[in-house]
Amino acid sequence: MLAHECQYDKTMAECPKRMKLIYERLINDKLFDNAVKIEAREAEDAEIRLNHPQSLIDEITALNSKENCEEYCKDKEILWTCENTNEAARVAIGGCIEIVKAAIENKIHNGFAIVRPPGHHSYGKVPQGYCIFNNVAIAAKYAIEQLGVARVAIVDFDYHAGNGTFQSVKDDPRIHFTSFHAHHHGSFWPFSREYDYATRDENTLFVPLNGTMNTEGDFVSIFHHVVLPMLKQFQPELILISAGFDAGYYDSMMEFGQGVKAHGYGHMARLLSDLCPGRTIAVLEGGYQPYNYTESASMLVRGLQNLALPRLVLPSRISGALLETLWNILYHHSQWYPQLRQRLELLKQQQVKLGLQEFVPHQTVFLGQQMRNMYDDMKKHRIVRTREWFPELSPEMMKLCKKNIDEYIKQYEFTLQHEYPTEPQLIAQCVWDEAARSQAFLQAAPFASVLVQEFNDFVAGHRENMMICDRELYVESVKNGTLKAHEAIGRNL
Repeated sequence: MLAHECQYDKTMAECPKRMKLIYERLINDKLFDNAVKIEAREAEDAEIRLNHPQSLIDEITALNSKENCEEYCKDKEILWTCENTNEAARVAIGGCIEIVKAAIENKIHNGFAIVRPPGHHSYGKVPQGYCIFNNVAIAAKYAIEQLGVARVAIVDFDYHAGNGTFQSVKDDPRIHFTSFHAHHHGSFWPFSREYDYATRDENTLFVPLNGTMNTEGDFVSIFHHVVLPMLKQFQPELILISAGFDAGYYDSMMEFGQGVKAHGYGHMARLLSDLCPGRTIAVLEGGYQPYNYTESASMLVRGLQNLALPRLVLPSRISGALLETLWNILYHHSQWYPQLRQRLELLKQQQVKLGLQEFVPHQTVFLGQQMRNMYDDMKKHRIVRTREWFPELSPEMMKLCKKNIDEYIKQYEFTLQHEYPTEPQLIAQCVWDEAARSQAFLQAAPFASVLVQEFNDFVAGHRENMMICDRELYVESVKNGTLKAHEAIGRNL
């Protein structure tokens, strides 16, 4: 898995050191002292076929030169490959399967699969977003089909939507899937309405993040309000965590990202382990700023081992943009979950007591259709930009990230005593008033505006590149009639 490295672009954020630095950090923190090492192995074709067609397996197996590796990615979204990708991807899957088997056979109590390439964006014949095969989806299906597990829950708190996992499991009532992810009213990848809160099925919970810098207290509050009640009703026999750390405080997105401090990941893991003790397995997904993802991984493992964690105090009020999403989720999912229906009624009663207007559920504004069309055109005509998608953080930016992370680490207060919030405390977090509405707008508007402006600048010729979109290739395709020119967002909303 360390040999899986892009040979034609050294700026790739998904690189071997992610795995190496996490492993070294866990050794230094002595978190392996009482751990059991599970040997990884290469997955067999039949195991991969639990979630992917043989045609994709054959394509990945055939990647045998730097040139055809890059050529393969010219109709894919944010994907790179190398000559070692096939072996690495198979070992990642095999490692996940083996650690799940160990948990089911009571050889371990919880676990962490430190694997790469990641998997949660891949489904069917669609490798994308650094992901080749879907490690978590395959492990879940293996547990059901081969190990006799009746119900598996997957909880994905990576910053990016677990779109591949969703497409892989959405029609399987034996699997419950939760995804916290950046949405920003559709202006963030994968630019789809499908990943807003109004899911089609009761076994899927989406927590779309429209605002920036939601905290670990906000995330854990959502666990108490909806994730844990839903999973208690579902009664999973195995929980798989898609553990991406890129929603971490001052990861590579900095102030335009999320604000989950490292110990928040430990608390989320601990809560899931309490629900499914001994059978909660975390699988590495994203996380790109070393100071963040190493600290976060250490805290995650502490949570899985039920060790002392820094104290976490839930906020008296959930941040505005996330609170709006929570209200929408409660209205939508209360049709299937009695406990959510009861909480919603209590929230409505609180609004009346406070003399406030009733919350009106709605599907929020969607800004991503023209972005989605642009990406689909790039892929259709095989003019995808395959290099240098994201600018690297400068040394000054890295120092700023480290400084901010070091500051909150100094405030840690470790304890083994963690109390569940009371129902009145949870209800009081959810007052929907003018202040909450204003905060929801102010949290969401700046970053969504930046994303829309980047797209409009690209279309207008003021920006050379935009992730997989290359201005030179785009202009050439428009001139020769291969591609129709795209319009700026705002003209035909």
